[in-house]
Amino acid sequence: MRRKINYYLFLLTVCICAASEARAGEIKPVLIDSAATYRLNGYVNYYIDSTLNATPEAVLSFANQGRFMDINGDEYVSLGYTDLYHWVIIKLENTLPDPTDLFLSIPIPSINRMELYRCHGGDDVPDLISTTGDRLPFAERPWPIRDFMFPIRLTGHETTTLLLKIDKRGQNFAFKAKLGKPEAILQEDIPIYAAFGFYAGIFAFALLFNILMYLSVGDRIHLYYSLYIFISVILVLDEVGLTKEWLFPNLGRFHDYVKYVSGILGCGLLIQVMQLFTNQHAGNSRLYHLTNFYKYFIWTVGMVPVFAMLFPINMQLERTFFFSVNLLVMFSLVVIVVCVIERIRGGFILGYYYLLAVLLLIVGAANYILQVMGVVGAQLLKPNGITVGFAAEVIILSFALTQRYNFLKREKAQLKKENDRIKMQSVRQVFQAQEDERDRLAKDLHDDLGGTLSVIRLKVTDFQQKINGLQSNEREAYEETIRLITRACDDLREISHSLKPKFFLENGLIGTIQERLSILNRVSVVNFDFVYQYTIRLDPEVELSIYRIVNELINNVVKHSCATQATVQLVESADELVITVEDNGIGFEGSETAGGIGLKNVYSRVQYLGGRYTIDSNKNGTTITLEIPLQNHGNQSC
Repeated sequence: MRRKINYYLFLLTVCICAASEARAGEIKPVLIDSAATYRLNGYVNYYIDSTLNATPEAVLSFANQGRFMDINGDEYVSLGYTDLYHWVIIKLENTLPDPTDLFLSIPIPSINRMELYRCHGGDDVPDLISTTGDRLPFAERPWPIRDFMFPIRLTGHETTTLLLKIDKRGQNFAFKAKLGKPEAILQEDIPIYAAFGFYAGIFAFALLFNILMYLSVGDRIHLYYSLYIFISVILVLDEVGLTKEWLFPNLGRFHDYVKYVSGILGCGLLIQVMQLFTNQHAGNSRLYHLTNFYKYFIWTVGMVPVFAMLFPINMQLERTFFFSVNLLVMFSLVVIVVCVIERIRGGFILGYYYLLAVLLLIVGAANYILQVMGVVGAQLLKPNGITVGFAAEVIILSFALTQRYNFLKREKAQLKKENDRIKMQSVRQVFQAQEDERDRLAKDLHDDLGGTLSVIRLKVTDFQQKINGLQSNEREAYEETIRLITRACDDLREISHSLKPKFFLENGLIGTIQERLSILNRVSVVNFDFVYQYTIRLDPEVELSIYRIVNELINNVVKHSCATQATVQLVESADELVITVEDNGIGFEGSETAGGIGLKNVYSRVQYLGGRYTIDSNKNGTTITLEIPLQNHGNQSC
């Protein structure tokens, strides 16, 4: 009993499989009525010609034998790489009594060669009615647009069979078909052209923006990015089938390699842009040399398909191109991501912008490559991953380039601030060393030479009681000696005071200048006036620097100006201290201004204090004005 049940189950399974196979092999006709368009799912079948020499008559017999397989003609279907011919069959049955005009559209961007055969009614011999493809001139297409479109006229109640021989060897076999009235089919392309116009506007703006930026600022990143956009636009045009119509209508086989060349060269340029954007170099990236080598390698590989056109078609070489290019594109995107992450970990925050910019490009490219390899069949991004990903990358990266300039500007300002701080610290150390040396010299002069001169003067004055016994000439020599010793003591006191002003901390800036000018009014031929409006006290270090500046200027007046009258002014305002030293001397030339050591010291100290100065000198005298900012100098009331 169990054997009988198993036997009947086996027979039932065989019958079901046979029925299913019969239904699978059955080619149903598309019923043509008054509708504008017709769905083709369930009405399109295909056959793979592994012999590469099947005739239309043989293929038609294969269809009658049920050797064709179903395909969804309404959806974009990719079966992966192929080096064989594919035959597609579609049956049409006009249910109307009147003639009907139709368009059969095959919106596949790249087909090497396609032949359309038509078999009327029960004829067994199909007629060739059209030949088209990328390897033929664009002008020979049945309808001069980017899609492969065939006009078809059906008479009343006519039944016809359409056979398409499709040669996509060396590429992925992808298929989609649209059938309908001419007006409806042509109108379906309007949204596609509108979408492409939108994306074209984005690409054109980005291209123009980067060209103008390169001409304006001379940054090489904009030159490379402009080249990248240009090459990527060619790739997008090829993906939607417009390179044959707009750029290469008669170059035949060259169209086979446009996608390969533009894809590989574009990846190399994108790596170059990444390196410039992230400022990747050997000093901050362990991957720099490897990335550079890979970049030049893929640029070299990108030109190989161009030279391949010089030789006959070799399917093994075509297969190598197909898989190598797709794998290199994906690997290039991985290289970019890894390098950007390395720079982000190194502290380059703008790397997040670049990572975001290539994110959709990576998703779109991965979806596209998996699709052309036949791994997936769905388009995640419309109209396709390449176009959408590239558009998103262009928008985000163009914005990121502007942020990059702000970042570099802030970084440059920070570096300048740090350099200024280091420079000021060095200047402060130099000034401190000078003050320490002045203090040491003043102490040595006062303690050693000053003491020696005092002893000499005491020894000489011991002879005072014996002066009456000297002759007149000897008495004059003695008195001259006393005067010279006194003059030497006064000079020593002045030098010591100049090196290290006595009681500077107690007297402050104003008191020290007053004391200095008082001494000069006694010992020099120049009469100094001192005018001041100074109610604040700065840091002792700052006041000492100001005193050094004033002292240097008044020393110059005494030594070089040949003046008889001079005025020193210190006037404070809300935010700066204005110092003016004016004399009625002979003035000096501009070359003397630049070459004088004293004025160089004045200039260094003014720079150290963050101020500025001007010099007005002529034969009637000299006026030097200094403006010292009071901010950040520790101001306090007297």
